[in-house]
Amino acid sequence: MNKIDNILWQAKFLRENNWLKARKLLKESIKECPEDIRLYKELADLYFSKKLFLKAIQIYQDILSFNKDNSDTLFRIGNCFLSIKEYMLALEYYNEVTEKFPELYYNKSFAYSKIGKIDESIKTIKKLLSFKSSSEIPYIFLAELFFSQKKYSKAIEYLSKAEKLFGKQGNLYYLKGLAYSHLNKWLKSYVAYQKAEKMKVESYHFFRGFGLVCEKIGKIEQAIDNLLKSIKLAPGSATSYMDLIRIYLDHDRIMEAYSIIQHAKKNIPFSISLSLLYNQILQKIKQ
Repeated sequence: MNKIDNILWQAKFLRENNWLKARKLLKESIKECPEDIRLYKELADLYFSKKLFLKAIQIYQDILSFNKDNSDTLFRIGNCFLSIKEYMLALEYYNEVTEKFPELYYNKSFAYSKIGKIDESIKTIKKLLSFKSSSEIPYIFLAELFFSQKKYSKAIEYLSKAEKLFGKQGNLYYLKGLAYSHLNKWLKSYVAYQKAEKMKVESYHFFRGFGLVCEKIGKIEQAIDNLLKSIKLAPGSATSYMDLIRIYLDHDRIMEAYSIIQHAKKNIPFSISLSLLYNQILQKIKQ
């Protein structure tokens, strides 16, 4: 093992337990051997691993002084800018990368989505799908992009492709259920939500969406149960309280509506909408 290899080995060994010592070792080694790119890369990667992105960018820029077309370094600088939410700068560096690979397309697509260029984001992520993917994540991201454009049928199309490639997964069924609900295809939505529930999908948004779909097909008790689960998971969010109160009022279950709105008063600031519901409940109780 030569001297540089030994330094790199020591730096990797120290990275987790004493990264400051690793940094000192690498900086001193760069002074002694300023022409060895591997030392710069190790130091920049160390900064990146510690979320010191601006420091990492400075060192990666030093590497570019040796080779301004180094695709790996350009990509890593782009990732640094992506991490600090400088999406335009990230894209500038990603667009300089000549070597094409899946992670590049995914990160570019994500950056485009963050600056509102959804069509460009979709176009970019579709290029990723030409590679053999080992994950459903790009398909889910693409479906989410179509959601943002209200193209729910296209979202379902790519979710179905993901299911065919990677098997049955709860999050795929959840997103399908959500898409079908936007298309007012309530029975299809219910079936998808039901499958997601069996696969242990559990979130505030999931239970709220499932509850609203249950109401649409007349499964009122199941709707109430799901909305109660949603409230339990997110007691500080007003939407599920309002949905549940509305269902109780629609079915003349006034005291249950009153009980829920009292619970809401303890957990969230009262909005105008909740205040109106509260007054409506009090009037019905007086009647």
